[in-house]
Amino acid sequence: MGSPSSVTDGFVEFSLDSAHPFYVHSSDSPSSQLVAIPFNGTGFVHRRSSMLTSLSAKNKLGLVTGKVPQPSPNSPYYPYWERCNDMVKAWITNSLTREIAGSVMCLNTAREVWSDINEKFGQSNGSKYIQIQRKISSNSQGSSDIATYFTRMRALWD
Repeated sequence: MGSPSSVTDGFVEFSLDSAHPFYVHSSDSPSSQLVAIPFNGTGFVHRRSSMLTSLSAKNKLGLVTGKVPQPSPNSPYYPYWERCNDMVKAWITNSLTREIAGSVMCLNTAREVWSDINEKFGQSNGSKYIQIQRKISSNSQGSSDIATYFTRMRALWD
């Protein structure tokens, strides 16, 4: 995963295998958006799922879930973690509206940004829950085909 690769000017160069979670591919850019439309505070469940899928596909999910911990500053992995963390933090904030991004920009790690967003928008609202329950109970298939009806019900359940 990570190993000394050569000695240059008395320093051991350290490199990461491309499968390592801290590895940042040369095509990765902090200006990239992982989702097309910035999150504005609504539809968090779908947005969260989309972001988790994108981060997993890039092998960066562990940075926001905590499964890949921050190494100590004296670890040879630390500079790689720092770069990777900044990249993931940029990807997350680029997926937010300017107002929401501004509320998390001062946080230090991608994990802190992710946790803050989940805390703010992932909590169920009691009155919203009751409203959705009413929509579910009053929803009927009517003239809709079964796929449309199921999709509408699934969105309410989610």
